[in-house]
Amino acid sequence: MITINKNIISEILKVNSTEIDLLIKVAKQSVIDFRKTPDRFGGKNKPRTVIVLQQTEISYLDNLINKFESIVKAEPAELKNLQRDFDAIITGESLAKDHKEFKNELLVRIGYSKLRDHYYAGYFENTGLKACVYCNSQLAVTVQSFNGGKSAKFQVDHFLPKSEYPCFSISFFNLLPVCSPCNGKKSATAIDFDVYSDNSNDLMDSPFKFRLDKRSIVLYRINGEQNKLIIKFDDIQNKGFNKSFDIEGIYSTQKDLAEELVLKSVIYNENYLKSLRNSFKKLYPNKIPMAERLLVGNYTGVKDIHKRPMSKFTQDIARQLKLIK
Repeated sequence: MITINKNIISEILKVNSTEIDLLIKVAKQSVIDFRKTPDRFGGKNKPRTVIVLQQTEISYLDNLINKFESIVKAEPAELKNLQRDFDAIITGESLAKDHKEFKNELLVRIGYSKLRDHYYAGYFENTGLKACVYCNSQLAVTVQSFNGGKSAKFQVDHFLPKSEYPCFSISFFNLLPVCSPCNGKKSATAIDFDVYSDNSNDLMDSPFKFRLDKRSIVLYRINGEQNKLIIKFDDIQNKGFNKSFDIEGIYSTQKDLAEELVLKSVIYNENYLKSLRNSFKKLYPNKIPMAERLLVGNYTGVKDIHKRPMSKFTQDIARQLKLIK
């Protein structure tokens, strides 16, 4: 997992405050209506049914209504505090197992599914976050059936799962762009990681790194056989990412990309990179940093990792091979 700059989301919330405030107003009113008249929408050819709320469920709704605006916009540290508040009423595990009817109807009333189909597509496009935040190997897009056709939609995961915390189902800092396989693997599993941060240390370094086994690089340079390359994955803080998302399994299939980087490290020296920069200086003065991007075939800045799949892997290996600094 790779940290996302919290300020990206904060700026979008600020710029689109009028639209988001309306979204909050509509969703909050729907929850208030549920609190006043606890029933379940029957849907087509099905009658509405009354839901008998338990006292803990009523307290849960009251807490949600009272803090609705702050919940939707809550930053990561605030979400943790709010999580404790709701757990004190009904724990996430208990809500998922023992309050299913209440939980399912609350999700409908808050309106996550409708927002997923209509609002979040534009929202995530504005963030510029395109690659899966968990594996970084695929686009965070899935193709779904929509009005008789097919439509590409951003895949969204809830860091605090909506099955346990429906109260945070539309909280912006609880939503993560992910690929479909990672979304399925994680499911409701808790991950020990702060995804959104404005801490410069978090943003400049990741708790995992890719590298090529040094001996395998030597063997490849001798015989040029791709299968000699061995890709290593280091979970530096022992967060269990490999077990959760099979990172090693995913990236063991990328020896062709690793091979290209090794060959570039052999063929292209510092003088070649200087000539690229000079060419850009003459043709496109404001695009000189793109010389490194062209050399390795992907983004080379840590801040751009979420813009394109495989960028984390490419950057780590390229730095190891001294193609970039």
